[in-house]
Amino acid sequence: MSQICYLDNAATTQPAPQVIKRMTESFQTEYFNPSAMYEPGLKEEKLIQGCKQHLGQRIHARGNYDQQIIYTSGGSEGDNMLIRGVLDHMRQDVLQQGTIVTTVIEHPAVREIFQDYENHGVHVIWLPVNEEGFVNPHDLEEAVTEKTLLVSIMGVNNELGTAQPLEEFGKIIKSKQPNCFFHSDFVQGFMKYPVDVEKAQLDGLTLCGHKINGPKGIGAVYLRKGWPIKPLIFGGGQEHGLRSGTENVQGIVGFDEAVRVWEADEVHKSMFHYRHYVEKTLKAALDRVKILGPVDEQTYSPAVMSVAIEGIRGEVLLHACEARNVYISTGSACSTHKKEKHQVQRAIGLSPSYTEGTIRISFSATTTFDEVKRGVKVIVEEAQKLRKFEKFIK
Repeated sequence: MSQICYLDNAATTQPAPQVIKRMTESFQTEYFNPSAMYEPGLKEEKLIQGCKQHLGQRIHARGNYDQQIIYTSGGSEGDNMLIRGVLDHMRQDVLQQGTIVTTVIEHPAVREIFQDYENHGVHVIWLPVNEEGFVNPHDLEEAVTEKTLLVSIMGVNNELGTAQPLEEFGKIIKSKQPNCFFHSDFVQGFMKYPVDVEKAQLDGLTLCGHKINGPKGIGAVYLRKGWPIKPLIFGGGQEHGLRSGTENVQGIVGFDEAVRVWEADEVHKSMFHYRHYVEKTLKAALDRVKILGPVDEQTYSPAVMSVAIEGIRGEVLLHACEARNVYISTGSACSTHKKEKHQVQRAIGLSPSYTEGTIRISFSATTTFDEVKRGVKVIVEEAQKLRKFEKFIK
């Protein structure tokens, strides 16, 4: 079997060698309970505090990192913890009389929370996006009133790579309703696109480890000090009572090491190079191809891109590539088992003939140029074969 070519890093990433080494060492020596009162336990606690400081610095948080960074099991728990935690802490009459705001292109971990509140009578405003996946600031300004309780806007879209102008949005939200909780699901953006929680006036931010070559089962949230939330998990009172359960020390140090991997300048340079190469090669080899998302590279993450090829079915192309050990996707892996698909493509107004032929290609810090070249070559060859069937069917 030839070497695999993995280009579905928006779904998950291969743990970096440095991460595996650091976690292996930790499993051998850092197995104590951080809540224990003896010295090895206290060392574990300090270790976690150091990792929180590192994480907090990367998102430009200020103040007490130990209280404002809370480790979770991943992005979905983080989104639920912040959105449900804030809203469920409010009185029912306040919740029923208020509004909450989000976008039509959110990850299911956010979208389904809002749908659940909507089903229970809460007024939800769903913001549309334009053809590049951007929310119109004017729409946000219209949506936020003195009744707005919470706004959640995805920082970087998991299919298009579109990076929303969070700092501009933060100014709009806080100028109209200073007491509104501003949250962003930044799972696909962390370490791939800059974020400053202070400048963006964000009150909550969701992060995840396995999207940046860290381990699965570990994530974190930033929660601005002063915001009361109702915990999802009760128990021993860890994480200042906000998320009980013995801390996942090995996951935490693995997440921390993954952040260090992505801090290298060459990681971003490589991903921009990969993305430009893929776009140039596909457009040269195939007609009727659209690169979805923003055109200006200052406004997208280079780690993920969606390509729409008219005349083929994305799922068929995916399996044709899989047969040659090239792994891509047709969209969010978290929506694979959902009946409703292509939500993002419909939201940006893509025609059905292109929507069916959409594939997602994504990179990570361990992706190599050789991998990208081989992957694109296979995608082109298999798409050309499928195009022949299109003519036969017609």
